[in-house]
Amino acid sequence: MTSKNSVLIIEDSPAVGMLLAEFMRKLGYEDIKTAETGHAGVALFKQFVQEDITPLIFLDYNLPDSTANSIMSQILPIKPFTKIIIETANGKEEETIKEVIGLGAYHYLQKPLHFNDVEKIITILEDEESYLEKRSQQKELPKEDDVDEEKITEHIDFVLTTTNQISSNKIAQILGFSNDLVDDYLKKLESKGKIVPLDSKKEIACNQCDSIRTSQIFYCPNCKSSNFKLGKLIEHYDCGNITEEHTYQNDICPNCKKEIKALGVDYRVMQNHYICNNCEEFFPEISTSYICLKCENKFKLEDARWKSSMNYKIINMQ
Repeated sequence: MTSKNSVLIIEDSPAVGMLLAEFMRKLGYEDIKTAETGHAGVALFKQFVQEDITPLIFLDYNLPDSTANSIMSQILPIKPFTKIIIETANGKEEETIKEVIGLGAYHYLQKPLHFNDVEKIITILEDEESYLEKRSQQKELPKEDDVDEEKITEHIDFVLTTTNQISSNKIAQILGFSNDLVDDYLKKLESKGKIVPLDSKKEIACNQCDSIRTSQIFYCPNCKSSNFKLGKLIEHYDCGNITEEHTYQNDICPNCKKEIKALGVDYRVMQNHYICNNCEEFFPEISTSYICLKCENKFKLEDARWKSSMNYKIINMQ
């Protein structure tokens, strides 16, 4: 469970971090820490964990020293239930947003931040935490016969308000209800125009507990570290030097000190390469595995199970 009092803000803009921290204090959160780099953010998260605290995290999508994928790959194996809210640049494509949600982020906020959107997400989060806490105190999970229809629909409606798209399998696993019950209610919502079926969605499931609540973990193929960033590299043909773009200050090669002039003649730019902050190796692709957010089992793609169900787009749950 997320600690009601604790917040970690990983944001490279001091102004945004300060304003967000001040707003969270107004919402009743007191233990708030901020970091301007991914490295500092992960270090602060580990300090929270040492004190047996799981903070709510606001994570900037792009940081100077790492990416959201890198940070989540370092945090979720430690605490799979950590709630991470991604801050994305205004105009980010829907595919990018769906990607970070699929990787285990709880929700997202577009920049510039609007504090009414922040408050809305926090209200949903706190309601969900309250519901899950009550369920965890029960000796057995509620069966459909033990919960009246109004409560069942209320729980499903609540889950639908937290996302733009979701599969019926995921709803069933979040709430612990049968797929048949969930499918029947989703058909009623579809007939009312509140949701729209997209297509059948095949989702990775844990090979140990069958849960589809999983997150993809990324790591360096060389040293297995999840501390990496995405950047541009420049290869200088004359001396063979390959380093990050920023090392070529004033177009001077940091190795041989010669000026690079013509792209394609003197040098080439290697776009979108992953650079490991630990071993400093670079790769066009990063290695991946998965972690189950239910039982914490770690597994590789080739060992995963697959589950299919209808995927729905939420239109209007008001």
